[in-house]
Amino acid sequence: MSVHPFDRIERQPLEGEGRTVTAFDINNRTPTTPVAVEGPHGPIRLKWHKLRRQPTQAPFIRSNLALGWQLGASLEIDMLATADDRFAVLHDPTLGPSTTGRGHVSRTPIASMSGLFHRDADGDPDPDAPVLSLAELVAPLRRLPRAPSANLQLDLKLLERHAVPDSAVADAAAAVAGLADAIVVGSHHLDEARRLVAAIPGARLGYDPMLAVSRQPALRDPERLLRHMERHRTGVSLAYLRFDAIVAAETQGFPLVQRLLDLGIETDAWTVNPGPAISDATLRTLVEAKVRQITTDAPSEIFRLIRSC
Repeated sequence: MSVHPFDRIERQPLEGEGRTVTAFDINNRTPTTPVAVEGPHGPIRLKWHKLRRQPTQAPFIRSNLALGWQLGASLEIDMLATADDRFAVLHDPTLGPSTTGRGHVSRTPIASMSGLFHRDADGDPDPDAPVLSLAELVAPLRRLPRAPSANLQLDLKLLERHAVPDSAVADAAAAVAGLADAIVVGSHHLDEARRLVAAIPGARLGYDPMLAVSRQPALRDPERLLRHMERHRTGVSLAYLRFDAIVAAETQGFPLVQRLLDLGIETDAWTVNPGPAISDATLRTLVEAKVRQITTDAPSEIFRLIRSC
């Protein structure tokens, strides 16, 4: 039976055990970005949100994807269907202002996005972050050595459409052919994510119920949210929960993360970045709750903060 990379990371030696979780570049010369941090209940993966290693960076930088793949990072990209039913690596429903383009993604064919770039925090286009199709972005991964724990989350976004066209599902499956055991498909839209996972045998399924929570305020109650997850649990390996929802559940004395673990579902806490909302107490609550992954734009800083808690 094959072992999934998420399982492998649990058995990798951590700092003090012959290997440090602080990653080094592939020439082993320059300290770079952490991929995990040791918590009180074992290692916690630090997922590079939108492939960022620093909050000021543009999203979806190609060199960050290549580096994280070789270091064993958990990596996340967003994808949207274009007018010609291809998947583009984009987060927002419009090309501007986050890229150098203009127009609605769903009304723009992928070829018309050629030559566009994502912008960094200062609004400057980054030449290492072109707007690409899913197939174009991941193609170089087939030529690179992959660390056993490396995985890539495809965060499926939906716009006006209520369903992903079959041709777009086929496009995604072809784009990641040969990489399926490193792929996680996650989304607010569980039925559509299931369709993609069915087309990518070996991929894992993640579910973010926070959109359902926003539409059904009763789900803010952690026990009701757990029951919601129980009803939708089939095939789900990961739950993506906003970090403050986890903290609220723990504060109320309800061990939501542990109860999900009891169902075989790991929890990813999103999006955890340095700032006023992220205190030492918040981080301690997350790690004590047994989250298995933290989504962040600042993995080095979150690593340092958790180590200093």
